[in-house]
Amino acid sequence: EPQRQGRRSMEPRPRVESSGALNDVYVKSQEHLLRPTSENPLPTSVPPPSAGMAGLIGVRHVLIVIGLPERGKCFIAQRLSKYLYFFHGAEVKLFDVAEYMGCQPVDIGHAAQPQDECRIEASANTLTRDLKLFLNSSGEAARRAGGNMTVPVPRNCQTAQARAAERAMAAAREEIQNTEQHLLVDEADRRRKNVDSGKVAIIFTSDGMGSFYEKWACTSKERRRWAAETIQSDKRLGAKVIFIEVIVNSAKLMEQNLLSKIRHERRLSRGAEARDSRDSRQSREGEENARGIAVPSSPATPGRPTRASSSRNHGYGSGYDWSAAAAEALEESDDIPPRLVREFHARVNRFARVYVSLQEDGSEDDLSYIKLINYGDKVVTNRMHGYLRMRIAQFLSVIHPTPHVIYLSRHGQSEYNVLGKLGGNPPLSPAGQEYARRLAQWVPRHIFYQHGVLTKCRLWTSSLQRTILTATHIPHPIVPASSFDSPDGISSPPRRGSHETDAATPSGGTPSHRFRSRQRSRQLPPRYLQGDEGVLNEPVWEQMSPRVYRNLDEIFAGEYEGMTYEEIKKIAPSEATLRSMDKIGYRYPRGESYLDILARLDPLVHELESYHEPLLLVSHQAVLRLLYCYLTGRTRAQAPKLSMPLHTVIRITYDGWTPPTEERFYLGPECSQTDGQTHL
Repeated sequence: EPQRQGRRSMEPRPRVESSGALNDVYVKSQEHLLRPTSENPLPTSVPPPSAGMAGLIGVRHVLIVIGLPERGKCFIAQRLSKYLYFFHGAEVKLFDVAEYMGCQPVDIGHAAQPQDECRIEASANTLTRDLKLFLNSSGEAARRAGGNMTVPVPRNCQTAQARAAERAMAAAREEIQNTEQHLLVDEADRRRKNVDSGKVAIIFTSDGMGSFYEKWACTSKERRRWAAETIQSDKRLGAKVIFIEVIVNSAKLMEQNLLSKIRHERRLSRGAEARDSRDSRQSREGEENARGIAVPSSPATPGRPTRASSSRNHGYGSGYDWSAAAAEALEESDDIPPRLVREFHARVNRFARVYVSLQEDGSEDDLSYIKLINYGDKVVTNRMHGYLRMRIAQFLSVIHPTPHVIYLSRHGQSEYNVLGKLGGNPPLSPAGQEYARRLAQWVPRHIFYQHGVLTKCRLWTSSLQRTILTATHIPHPIVPASSFDSPDGISSPPRRGSHETDAATPSGGTPSHRFRSRQRSRQLPPRYLQGDEGVLNEPVWEQMSPRVYRNLDEIFAGEYEGMTYEEIKKIAPSEATLRSMDKIGYRYPRGESYLDILARLDPLVHELESYHEPLLLVSHQAVLRLLYCYLTGRTRAQAPKLSMPLHTVIRITYDGWTPPTEERFYLGPECSQTDGQTHL
């Protein structure tokens, strides 16, 4: 019987914060190769960058996200920041224009007063100062990255040549100790920008309405021109400016955004009320306890995450207070009160009348920009040349603020797990086979049906047999496309038949529906079957159609495939030591490292971000560690230390306004969680 193991809320980091690259510009397991030896007295100071640590080849970029209010600008800034840091090692810092406003914003439709103009100018100068400090900063990592441009020069060349003629290798060793450093390229030289991890500043506003007239909001041609010239006029920055305009002209998308926003504000309001109530109760209990009066305890509410009371603390808000309006909305209804819709459109239309979109009449053709229309339905680019610019355009074309539901599961216990061996392609153990059957019973109830409504679902596995066998019993019914959105479509899970036994459920739940075996699961009512009369020409959808990706395969242990960790320590203690000191950067001999996995996960993340349907991903511990950290906003340095338990499904949800939350479902059966894969 599966156990719901609680729900957690992953709060994003503060908005104006640097999600920097790794402290080192090379992996620690390479450090011993960079020291002088008798055979190599003048070694390479810094090895070439690996895929996950290359950053953006040191180039500075300033990305300015613009658009009308409630378009998801905060969401896009957050996702882009996480992606560039996690997969490209860039040092990213978010600058929220709303955080720099010092007083009451200028009301739309009213002319700015002299005092308002002074305040706007001051806030723009403050943001500009912080922006330049970030772009010009050069930390220890940047100095180390330029190590190859620092060469030893003898203090006494004549003496050095004489010693070299007399004692060849001894002189070389002594020479290394008797040198001073000489920079081939000065630190202030712009050529040095290509040696450290790239820096990306992302400017956006969490209050599109209140900060409309701010210079860095770039809501007019004049403000955009000012921003571009401010950056480009400082030649020491060497930064490139890219404008990202978010355009939403679909009424359906706008209502979805508004509904998500209302629900988010309602959750925030409930969280604030719960905390106020708890604080009040604790205060009352303290007073009662002081007088010796016992106060009965109230049961905790399981599975409810705690969040801060203001959306500004999360980086997903818009700055507009919807709490009063949200209170009038129905608790669980998908319908928005018409009055609220009219009020919202009227408010936004006031801004639309004075907002100036990026012009395609030639007046702004010298700017680099992306126009993101309806979240990737159409993407217009201008002067987008170069590696980073194209990667940004590609990533922005797939992300969207509608809800994402991702299920992560390790394969069932394998025979190598039982033996404590690494890698390989073993089959499932008996416990793993039982997990595969339980997973097949759990999926239809918990993934096929989202909030009681039949939903399209997807399934990914790796190419190794233990993940394919884990998913082999999951049913793949053929369903007419009309069943997902028609009024007479299925709106609740089918009832249990006489052939079904008690199903595994979360604690406190009801028995879940069980589909029969994969072959018999296709024996569904006629309206579900392709080729039956009446649905022959109707588009159909295969639920959980399995897709196999080699990119999801487990980390390759190279020469140590099929060995236990104890065996590795015996035959190669130095390798075991190197891996223990640098788990994320260490590469198995003729094998892989975590940074290599990042490179092959990058294209899959683009596809994952584009999905609107729930996705079940059955893979391996090292791969899931990285995906979990990316989806929940953790740093990649944390990935090798995480535990991805066997026989557990992790459900991660997020959208344009809600920080990621997770739920864990333990399906069983019990098995040892200490196996060879723990050390991967």
